[in-house]
Amino acid sequence: MFPPIAGGGIQRPLKFVKYLPYYGIKPVVFCPEKALWRANVQEKEEYPFLKMIKIYRCGIKRLERYYNLRFRKGHTQHSHFYMLALKYFWFMDFQSAWYFECRTEALKIAKEENVDCVFTTSPPHSTHLFGLFLKEKIGVPWIMDIRDAMYDDPNVERTVGFRVKSLIRYFYEKKYYSSADAIISVSDPIVNSIRRRHKRLNLESKTHTITNGFDGEDFENIQLDNKGRKSLEITYTGSFMGKQTPEHFLEAINLLIEKKAIDASDLLIRFIGYFDKQIHTIFQRFMPKIPIEILDFQPYEKSLWYQVNSDLLLLIVSIEGREGGSQTMTGKFFEYIGAKKPIIALVPDGPLKEIIEKGCFGVVAQPKNINEIAIKFKNLYDEWKINGALSCNPDMKLRDSFTRERLTGKLVSIIDNLI
Repeated sequence: MFPPIAGGGIQRPLKFVKYLPYYGIKPVVFCPEKALWRANVQEKEEYPFLKMIKIYRCGIKRLERYYNLRFRKGHTQHSHFYMLALKYFWFMDFQSAWYFECRTEALKIAKEENVDCVFTTSPPHSTHLFGLFLKEKIGVPWIMDIRDAMYDDPNVERTVGFRVKSLIRYFYEKKYYSSADAIISVSDPIVNSIRRRHKRLNLESKTHTITNGFDGEDFENIQLDNKGRKSLEITYTGSFMGKQTPEHFLEAINLLIEKKAIDASDLLIRFIGYFDKQIHTIFQRFMPKIPIEILDFQPYEKSLWYQVNSDLLLLIVSIEGREGGSQTMTGKFFEYIGAKKPIIALVPDGPLKEIIEKGCFGVVAQPKNINEIAIKFKNLYDEWKINGALSCNPDMKLRDSFTRERLTGKLVSIIDNLI
């Protein structure tokens, strides 16, 4: 997950790479040369600081046909996908093809660059095979970073196939954690889950939480453009992955409209990102009654522009706490607080809800409680109707603790302790 691949997943490693040099650490990046995703950008156009970073690219020829079928031709199912899944099933995911194709090149580069430490980030979780391999071959400390839960991912349906895959992931978790010198993840629940599941490994001293964050420089030159606006603009940026869905939010808005508690003509609900057919079906169901605008994936800078120029930002983690939703600490939230706009958050009990309420970043409703969502939204709508705007008075000290530069400082402390 690195440019020219675009999307939320790249921001964490990308910002570490940007800010490590501020602390006197020289990052050397190893990433695929031929990888596609739902959206791709030219990194030299959008991220000029990468011109000063040494980047090595290798592979993935073994997955070229997959990328072409999936992201150029739009196939969601194809016999080739099942062949890949069977071939790489034991190795967690078929992106492990990259490891088998390029591990020798990665080793060569690590030796030539005389690296002091190896950092791997997932998903895809097979990326950590590189860390395990390089630690064994050159003996340097290895830090593994987990952006989404590896074993108990709440977004995945609990099918028979999931249970088999979980056994494989558990095997690799134990293998990784036994070897890694430090394990980082984005939320305390993920870290605590790792510690409980592998008590015998005594991981307390080498597990750490570094949340996602926002980069203040990304917002410096964004101009406000809300002249002549007559509607309450609500914006959601990003895709809906796994169990995530906008359905409950739209049900709540529809309920308010049907009760004549709000006027549909006052609203504009904008969704920006890559959405599959299932999500588009949900949009189509509500569009006759609710003013909904759907925009395809936007460049990162443009996505932030829409956030800053909205009245209200929509955050959805539509997985209840008992289903594992409390583990989710989505990077989107940190972008939203960077934009300094109020948030309406559909999230379960857990650290994300606690931070939103503690920092006065917005209002929170349980993700599937349509009545509660409707009540919270009605309060915001009434405030906007009376004042023509929504108030936003966040705890700036707490907000500033989530800057990418400060969070990179936490990573630097871990690196310093290891080397």
